Amino acid sequence: MLLLMVAFPAYSDDEKNAMDYLPPTHFVSSWEATQNEVLLHPDDAAYLLGSDYNLFLEYDPVWYASNIYTNFGDELTIEIFEFGSQNDAYGFYGLSPIPYAEPDIRTGITVESYGTPPPTKIDSIRQVGTDFLEGFRGRFYFRIRQPDLPETLLSVGTYLLGELPGSTLPAEMIGILPADDRVMGSERYIRGPIGLDLLLNWTGDDVLGFDEYDWKAVGAEYRLGGGEYYLLLIAQYQDSDTAEIASTRLLDYFQNKNFETIMTPATPDGFHPRAFKDESCAAFWPNGDKIWLLWDLSDTDDLMSALQKY
Repeated sequence: MLLLMVAFPAYSDDEKNAMDYLPPTHFVSSWEATQNEVLLHPDDAAYLLGSDYNLFLEYDPVWYASNIYTNFGDELTIEIFEFGSQNDAYGFYGLSPIPYAEPDIRTGITVESYGTPPPTKIDSIRQVGTDFLEGFRGRFYFRIRQPDLPETLLSVGTYLLGELPGSTLPAEMIGILPADDRVMGSERYIRGPIGLDLLLNWTGDDVLGFDEYDWKAVGAEYRLGGGEYYLLLIAQYQDSDTAEIASTRLLDYFQNKNFETIMTPATPDGFHPRAFKDESCAAFWPNGDKIWLLWDLSDTDDLMSALQKY
């Protein structure tokens, strides 16, 4: 039995923390709460979060809470992650690397890679295989684990959506993404290099400068004719000078990787994209305090078609 009590400031009824939303006994059918409640500061949660830990830290985390529930020999685990804002809860949900990775027995921390990217479609709740269900509402993200009872996962997830405060709207910054040809539900909100790597598979390279600059990004999939898709990422910095510096850094990245340079015309607004080709094509250009990046286009023709949109 693990019961961890942590001192925390007083709060009003509309400022409850993650532990206050852990369900009581008999919240669904005959499931009973055990005395394994845990409330942890994010810095202390590594041994429970495994490979999610560093991504969790990128999204302004506040608390982590969990408990185990039993029902005639069956067990399920509910985890609730609390963030500083609804934007951050949405961002973590969009990139949370399920399936869950068990921590290393010796160290308690999973150091393996994150594996495959999460599903494209973002709803307020989703079931991943038969083992997990996850969702978000307001500033909270939750995860339920019970490998043998998928119907129970859905019942518990629906219950939590009804109890948690706030809404399930995307992050506000999603609004800067162009709407035409966007794959609705593919939007992501990124706050750090791990989230960026999950989206772009840059294997940990901090190309856009999370380690030096204050910035955040959004991305989504877009359609081209003929069933082709690509990713548009827009990174926003504190000012245009920083965006220009980061753009130079991005140029160095492509050149140092020996990508083939592709000549492109200026956009209608007068921007001059830098375009490159390796196994796929990509292009980027600074625009005020932002950098626009087109990623994972199949060939040069697709790249030119995408650039004509912007």
